[in-house]
Amino acid sequence: MVQAPELIRDHWWWRPGMRPGRRMLLWHLLVDDQPQVRELAGRFRERLAGLSGLDPVPDEWLHITTQIVGFADEIPRHEVTAMLTAVTQSLGKLPPITVRIGRVYVYLEGVAMGITPERALDPVREAIREGIAQTITTHHMDDLDDRPVWTPHVSVAYSNADGPTAPILKALADPPEPCEFTVRRAHLVEQVRDGHLYRWEPVAAVPLAGA
Repeated sequence: MVQAPELIRDHWWWRPGMRPGRRMLLWHLLVDDQPQVRELAGRFRERLAGLSGLDPVPDEWLHITTQIVGFADEIPRHEVTAMLTAVTQSLGKLPPITVRIGRVYVYLEGVAMGITPERALDPVREAIREGIAQTITTHHMDDLDDRPVWTPHVSVAYSNADGPTAPILKALADPPEPCEFTVRRAHLVEQVRDGHLYRWEPVAAVPLAGA
């Protein structure tokens, strides 16, 4: 049985400090090199097509948000360089991690593909957080995210209105079959909100051991 809130809310409110054009540094896990994940996301979008109040996420911008660092205009370049060095050392000790992706996950502001086992990617996030804590003096490790526990997921659609989740759950009552997803690297990006879409420019890709 899918656990989901009864109501979904508009995702596109402005969080503290955010404003049009302001860029953020974040760590993402991207799916660019794994077409099976993009194909699965497409099947999710097909099932959701026709439902009002949802903004689908194009393949190009599919991601797992792993850690917010902070606003780019508040972080000196030398701290970014130091963070990359620290995270490279930490992630270099972890082997690639393979999970199953495609568990239906409906949260307060969107529809996503969750992973199984849910905590399997925690070592990646912990390594990133350790590197941030060692090097970044002005950051927002948790206070820009109102979810108390990290639930790794790939959002396939964000909500643009308040409403019930029942139509979403009905559309996904027979979900697509999950697929494997292997995390081989983490990506530091500089992200900006563009209308009802998140876009970013890559800063660095940091590999796990042997990747």
